[in-house]
Amino acid sequence: MKFGGTVASVLVFVIGAVCLALPASAQSGAKKELVRLTYSSGWSALPAIVGIEAGFFDEQNLLISGLSYSDERALIKSVVIGSTDFAAVPQRTLIVAAGSNLPVRAIALNGTGLQIDLIVPAASSVAGLPDLKGKTVAIGAGSEAYPLLMRLLNLNGMQPGDIRLRFLSGADLVVAFDKQQADAVIETRHYTSLLLKQGKAKALLPHEEIVRQLGVVGSQALITRAELIKDNPDIVQRFVNGWAKALLFINQQPEAAARFLTIYFHRQGVVVRDEDARAWTSYLNYSRVAWTQNDIADAEFNGWGLVEGKIIKNSPKLQPFVDNRFATTAYAALQ
Repeated sequence: MKFGGTVASVLVFVIGAVCLALPASAQSGAKKELVRLTYSSGWSALPAIVGIEAGFFDEQNLLISGLSYSDERALIKSVVIGSTDFAAVPQRTLIVAAGSNLPVRAIALNGTGLQIDLIVPAASSVAGLPDLKGKTVAIGAGSEAYPLLMRLLNLNGMQPGDIRLRFLSGADLVVAFDKQQADAVIETRHYTSLLLKQGKAKALLPHEEIVRQLGVVGSQALITRAELIKDNPDIVQRFVNGWAKALLFINQQPEAAARFLTIYFHRQGVVVRDEDARAWTSYLNYSRVAWTQNDIADAEFNGWGLVEGKIIKNSPKLQPFVDNRFATTAYAALQ
């Protein structure tokens, strides 16, 4: 794998990309505002990485201090007290924060349509979800697939206690069938696709069928604290301007975006094949910036799933925790 000249070649795509002209709100030469941005160490960090390395935040006169997180509870605490200004988080994190009535707001999307499959071993006789009664279903800890599993069980007249859940690490998920640790795996395609390609698994419910049955939207969130919106709306708008351009770039230039992702993993000591990075980039849709009513309703249903699975105590109404003003303005400026 060669990285020489990669950043320069990727930036050629940025410069030549169509429809990425947003008017910067700050004057050239003005002092840059320091903004602290937190994101994951994995694939969901892509818009943040593109925004930083393609210079979209710099165009808005923002100096980004970026940091990946490992503990979501610490992350939420950091957002609330102000040591983190913006954070790209899973939908589940937004639901948990809203359920605790914390002063956070979702101000933009971090992708939608997260692709999740329910798979079984290639030689399995399981033909439908009811056949998994009494069997072990593996899933990642803190997975976005968890509430979908609860919703699927409910749709099939089943209870959480009808299956045995086993929480596994990512490394263990991809060998779960080899080690006979599970009768099924429900996870994002970042994991399931490997087992399917190797011929070790077959799809019991592929993502497309789960969407058909549940109407899943699977939206991820960019959040900030309510106080920052109140005290510094200009900074919030400028940040979302840059964020919107990053989303649009990924949508318009997926190959170039995938290279950013490959490099991001390589810097962490993880070698990712270009073809895998391209696939991972496609597992979320980056065509929208603002939350819709469908996004909110789907997330609230997933909140119900988290309650059903006894992960949280109450399912919050999310409308008060979504502020679309900045995303709407940023998106309109890109048209």
